[in-house]
Amino acid sequence: DLLLNKPIKDYDLLVRGVPAKKLETWLKTKGKVNLVGRSFGVFKLQATSYQLPVDIALPRTEHTLAHTGAYRDFTIQSDYRLPVEADLSRRDFTVNAMAFDLVNKKLIDPFNGQRDLKMKRIRAVGAPAERLSEDYSRILRAMRFACQLGFTIEPKTWAALKKLAPRINKKIHGEFVVPRETVAKELLKMFYDHPARALALLDDTSLVKLLMPELLPMKGCPQPDNWHAEGDVWQHTLLCLKNLESKQYLRKFPEPPSVNLVLALIFHDLGKPYTLQTP
Repeated sequence: DLLLNKPIKDYDLLVRGVPAKKLETWLKTKGKVNLVGRSFGVFKLQATSYQLPVDIALPRTEHTLAHTGAYRDFTIQSDYRLPVEADLSRRDFTVNAMAFDLVNKKLIDPFNGQRDLKMKRIRAVGAPAERLSEDYSRILRAMRFACQLGFTIEPKTWAALKKLAPRINKKIHGEFVVPRETVAKELLKMFYDHPARALALLDDTSLVKLLMPELLPMKGCPQPDNWHAEGDVWQHTLLCLKNLESKQYLRKFPEPPSVNLVLALIFHDLGKPYTLQTP
């Protein structure tokens, strides 16, 4: 956010070289401290001198237990002696794998995240298929970042994302590996930030078919030419979403459209394919 000149909503601090107990004792002199997880080595500090809570963590490593693609499948271990680069190597995308050294006043960027910011692209840290397979929700997260920031997805990351997309509905013992509330949260965020692009990305990766199959009959569903020169119901729906970004819309409605409005547009002609009658 700092490198993009975006407003900063929260601070995540990483402290190395200090054992957890010693760090906790010192933090308690600065305000109220909650330990999120002992093995995680994450503290939430509500400082007396600062309004918002601050997350303070020790460097961590993560190892997947069974390669199921579920985030809860990870074992996470903090180690105050770990170099910061080892902590950053477990992150999902290069733009999220940077840190600023407050002591030496320098950027730590082992995976060229700053270059990817300048090139406006989302790229996985390390091998894309391996990184996405660690947590399948990253498939949607990559697309959400692309919509939020107006970035492209780097070709190798995109290829891995398309290949792994069907696993978003994977189940183990009858339960979804990626919780449905996580899926919903990512979908709503991407639809809010860039509605037309979000729907196009979901369609390009087969995720419309996997997550919103009711929309597919809109493709190829005809409309009267005198009312809808743009084409079928699917094209009409995309046009409606693109209108939300138009100058004409923004002149009338300066506030960004709500996610409820976006969803209303996506589903507003859902009934047409099911009730189609022709002379």
